[in-house]
Amino acid sequence: MFLSPLTISLDALTISTKWNLHPWEFRAISPDLEESFTENGVIHPILVMRVSKDSYVLVAGARRLEFIRKSLNPCQINCLVLDEDTPHHSLLHLILADQSSFSPLTLAEKARFIEIALHYLKLEEIITTFQDKLQLKGGRSSFSILQKILQQDDQIIREIHAGRLQERMLSEIFSLPDMTDRVALVQLFTDLRLGESKQRKFFSLLRDIAWQQGASIASYIDKPEIRQILEHKEMNIPQKIQHLGNLLQQTIAPASTRAEEAFQRQVKELHLPKNHTIAHSPSFEKDQITLSITFDDMADCKEYLSQLRRRT
Repeated sequence: MFLSPLTISLDALTISTKWNLHPWEFRAISPDLEESFTENGVIHPILVMRVSKDSYVLVAGARRLEFIRKSLNPCQINCLVLDEDTPHHSLLHLILADQSSFSPLTLAEKARFIEIALHYLKLEEIITTFQDKLQLKGGRSSFSILQKILQQDDQIIREIHAGRLQERMLSEIFSLPDMTDRVALVQLFTDLRLGESKQRKFFSLLRDIAWQQGASIASYIDKPEIRQILEHKEMNIPQKIQHLGNLLQQTIAPASTRAEEAFQRQVKELHLPKNHTIAHSPSFEKDQITLSITFDDMADCKEYLSQLRRRT
């Protein structure tokens, strides 16, 4: 493969998303990227492919091109030109190298790469050739999840691209048969800025409650008691998360919730020393409780036990 530096007329360049790894934000320039362009200029040349003697198509660099056009409004632009007969295998490697020079590929960009590659290679060839470069440790299962990403609503794709939905959470979300439920959940995660552990917790609670009530997850999230928490003007995000979590836990297991509240009241009435804690058995399956004492070190523990023996 040979890349030729060349200055071409913008009129000779066709803008295409055919090889673009993030077409959902084709020309969108983030504040950080715009600041970098402004301070340092466009360091990496735009990649184009020759399609005829005086005609070219964009391969990579849509945002670089957009910045140059907005800032300089040039009639010509410096590019690296690919021959029109460049092998697809080489082109795919080049696309990955170009994007990786800016930042690691997001899950959504990896999904888009696979979509592009499937036009030219079989899935087994893609797995064999690109698994390491895509940094996919799950083998075929990871590829299976990635192939589902671009089938989702645009809002879900954008959240995946932004890194706010991780691969383990995606398998849970994709298990839901209704796209409306998926979008409602992702919107909730976004509004509350939930990390992965909280996402998994709320997902399980909402899924189970909706199933118990014979309702969709989207319709349950839209209930007045849920909306009242989410739209409360005085509560901050952590408070909303706590109130919503308490409501969901009480809904899914009211008896356990009441028992937990009663237990905590009794513990509070004991006025335990700071280094003492009391825990109940899981789900109150037994009446047994555990009293724990935290010591500063082994010597402190030995001294306590020695005094306890003398008293007994």
